[in-house]
Amino acid sequence: MSIHYFFVQRLSLIILFLCVCSLVCLSQDERQYTFAHYSTDKGLAGHEVKAVIQDKAGYIWVGTVTGLQRFDGTRFVTFRHRKSDPGSIPENNINHLFRDKKDNLWLLTAAGHVGTFDTRRFRFNPVNIAYTKKNSVQADKKFFTDSRGNIYLLCFRTELLVYDEKVKQFVPASHLIPLPPKWPVLSFCEDAQAGKFYIGTDSGLVVFNTRTNNLSYSGHNVEKELLVEQYGHIPNVAPMLLDSKHRFWFLSWPPTVGCPVFYCYDLQNNSTVLKNYSFLPLIKEYHEPSAMIEQKNGTIWIKGGNIFASYLEKENKFQLVHNGYINGQSISFETVHDLREDREENLWVATNNNGLFRFNPGHEFFQNVHHMNRTKNIPGEGSALCFLTDNNNTTLMGAWGNGIYRYDSSFKNIPLNIKGIPENNNIVVWCMQQSNDADIVWMGTQPGGLYKYNRQTKSAAYFDVPALEQSTVRQIAEDKYGNLWIGTHTRGLFKYTRTETEYNFTTNVEKITEVDARTINALTIDKSGNLLVGTSANGAYVVDTRNNRVIHHFTTDGPPQQRLQTMVVTSFCIYNDTAVMIGGGGFNVYNPVKQTIRKIITPSSMPFDVSAIQKDKDGYLWVTLTTGMFRLKPENLRVFMVFDRIDGIANDRFVTGSSATLPDGRMVFGSTNQFIVFNPGDFVMVDSLPDVAIAGFKVQNQSLPVDSLLSLKRIELGPNQNAITIELSYLLFQRNSLLKYKLEGIDKGWVHADITNQAVYPYLPPGTYTFKALTEDAEGRPAKNITTLIIKVRPVWWQTWWFFGLIVFVCLGVFLWIDRLRLQKIKATESVRNRIATSLTEDMGNSLSSINITSELAKTKIDTDTERTREYINQISDSSNRMVQAMYDMVWSINPESDTLRHTIDRMKDYAAEMESMYTPSIIFQVDEQAKDLRLRMETRYEMLSIFKEAVNNAARHAQAKYIEVNLQYKNPALTLCIRDDGKGFNVELVELSRGLSEMRRRAGNVDAKFTLKSEINTGTTVRLSMNQ
Repeated sequence: MSIHYFFVQRLSLIILFLCVCSLVCLSQDERQYTFAHYSTDKGLAGHEVKAVIQDKAGYIWVGTVTGLQRFDGTRFVTFRHRKSDPGSIPENNINHLFRDKKDNLWLLTAAGHVGTFDTRRFRFNPVNIAYTKKNSVQADKKFFTDSRGNIYLLCFRTELLVYDEKVKQFVPASHLIPLPPKWPVLSFCEDAQAGKFYIGTDSGLVVFNTRTNNLSYSGHNVEKELLVEQYGHIPNVAPMLLDSKHRFWFLSWPPTVGCPVFYCYDLQNNSTVLKNYSFLPLIKEYHEPSAMIEQKNGTIWIKGGNIFASYLEKENKFQLVHNGYINGQSISFETVHDLREDREENLWVATNNNGLFRFNPGHEFFQNVHHMNRTKNIPGEGSALCFLTDNNNTTLMGAWGNGIYRYDSSFKNIPLNIKGIPENNNIVVWCMQQSNDADIVWMGTQPGGLYKYNRQTKSAAYFDVPALEQSTVRQIAEDKYGNLWIGTHTRGLFKYTRTETEYNFTTNVEKITEVDARTINALTIDKSGNLLVGTSANGAYVVDTRNNRVIHHFTTDGPPQQRLQTMVVTSFCIYNDTAVMIGGGGFNVYNPVKQTIRKIITPSSMPFDVSAIQKDKDGYLWVTLTTGMFRLKPENLRVFMVFDRIDGIANDRFVTGSSATLPDGRMVFGSTNQFIVFNPGDFVMVDSLPDVAIAGFKVQNQSLPVDSLLSLKRIELGPNQNAITIELSYLLFQRNSLLKYKLEGIDKGWVHADITNQAVYPYLPPGTYTFKALTEDAEGRPAKNITTLIIKVRPVWWQTWWFFGLIVFVCLGVFLWIDRLRLQKIKATESVRNRIATSLTEDMGNSLSSINITSELAKTKIDTDTERTREYINQISDSSNRMVQAMYDMVWSINPESDTLRHTIDRMKDYAAEMESMYTPSIIFQVDEQAKDLRLRMETRYEMLSIFKEAVNNAARHAQAKYIEVNLQYKNPALTLCIRDDGKGFNVELVELSRGLSEMRRRAGNVDAKFTLKSEINTGTTVRLSMNQ
């Protein structure tokens, strides 16, 4: 927290003091770290960040002037004040974040609002403050805690409050920590081991002993505190810190003139560590320290306005963090508002003008070494071309255009100390090769020549090589016979055959013409003694060093198992007896035993122009590119661990062939204006991998509360909620782990998450799914625990099981209903047929009986009464005709083709014509056109035809009618048949029980028809049949 307001009145005096101090010229001691930067382009709410802290789950909470944010390593989630939501934060300007011992997250806003924020349900709970002084409302505030879990709210220069759990508000803390009268509190800290509080006020330092309830301060040192005796009189003590070594750090601003000074007092040994320590010689301008913290590893950091530094234990001084833009991994700030350490020992830096930064000073694995241009006394611009380990654990380095340098084991530049080579030389050395006897080192120069460096005498001699025609010597190799192989920049490959004790390069140097190449990038002697040659445009050669013959020439042509990926070869690395790594425009593995080449397939997103290759003691290959580097193990070719500027490599544009492995296992790789040194053993994978956290769950792009979802046994979604996005995180910010997931039932296998760490499923069919996610390390080893979610998408109503059951039930019901109708129809048809057959049987029986009786009578009268016999024969004929007609009618009614009224009318007309021919009546039909296509049941048409015939027969034969009218009318649903005649008529009552009338009534009843008959003597008869269709 800034305390700028406290010292504004002294600014003019400070400026004057700075002017005086600027006369003293002191070098600025600072260090450049590798920072990860989070700004608005990555989701940060604003450039001014006031507070940062990590919660128990591992999320980073960030307080900005425009809202509260949660960061999971991939995405920021923002929480702002909403007028319509009383559970939202009271305002967006967050001043301070604090986590108590119960893992509650406390918020303090710029307007003085105080409360806790539920990090799981995202609700703000306000807490009241019982001020005793009016000016406390506007005072700057800050949270503190003690070993007992008390939560203090320090109102700067006014009062100290403590949270009362019973009344749920902050109350004065005078009952816990008393103060001398009129000594406003500025800062305080606890010594839990001694049971004491150290309190900084504007009047001096106060010590309160909780065990004796005694206050000790200047002029009232009742417990003879040595700290009070020596420093109790120093005013304006703020901030302060008690570290793990029991050292008490505090800062004081002089009351009149000057800049802030630091003190450090060792309470355990009662000795002063720092006294009147000023940053002015380092910063040389106005600065305003505001707080100190101690890392878990014991490092002390100080932060504030224009100041950010760490304490160096051995040197007993502070070292500044370089403030100013150098590259994308540097830091630039005006004020460091907050500085917090997370559980990975990362430090999070909240700045007032440039967002949020993260770095890990204990994991700066890459040491960037820059050389100086000794002629111009400026940073060297030449590429680091070659390295060689020399005596006393020193390293030689050749830089293009800047000369040869020597470094100690810490890679600090030291004198070259080689006779024959000037100290401030600018000799361009492209390669350094140790000879077989290890005493001689050969250096290839530009223009073409050789330096012979004798390690024993520490002297060097230069040899011109005329055969090279001034072409730069890029590579040197010495075979087991002591011959030198020289690769040039423009003239190809040469061999120097050693025939004498002394070296003479004017003779015995021959060009190897079988190696058709202009530029030689790499030379290596393999384990069988053959020379491997890498060229810039013609692939790789294997040369027999005994006879200079080319054994193999590998290009992009030839058999499939002997092809390179490109014609460019930049480096070789002998891995073992059966594997030689070939780098260039691709990465290949050469088997010198089988004479085969295998391609290593790399991710399409990664550039693959190899510069150099080195193997470490654990079997990992370290491969540099023109943009970055990666680590690979031949046993697991699917995992590439990539490193670049984000990981602390200041310049990741590496140079062809520039690499070396030091005797202690460290590796050196050169880039265009510097080189890096690192220990591969530092990149050890941890035994345990983090679990995957569900950071967010979106349905139809709307976020749902994750905490509530995770408490469910399964997540149930509606049929219209089938587009989901699951946001994942492993809540680690320093280590790189791979994250993969799968949704069983949708994904066929594990899917590696992209940079967004999201699992997106735009459409999920109804069903129950199991979502799984886990992490794996750079070697592909999975984590032990798998994060699991069960998700159920409910179907729409017409896709539910009960709907399908209902459909089956309805279909079964319809089937049974149709089958029932079919059976009923069959039964009805059978019943009709039975009735017709019964009626027909009765008619036929009556007719046959009549025929039999009449024929018997005819036989008795045939000889005696001819007239009566003729009459009997006519009766027999009528009965037989009626029987035959009845049979025809039955067959006609059963025929399905006779089911319309039109067919029935035609049958009636045929019968009417027959009656007209026999009895000469005039029969007229009047039929509705709409009734002709009416379909009739079999029984209906048979009974209606029978009634028609009986009525017409009675009218023509017995009533002797001259005119018969047949009328058929249809008015839905009634069909009416009316038969009128002008015959003799009869008395209906007298013939009520006659056979013909009874038969017609019976037939009408069979089809549920209404039958009426009216007749008058000498007027005629009317028969009416009415039925529903």
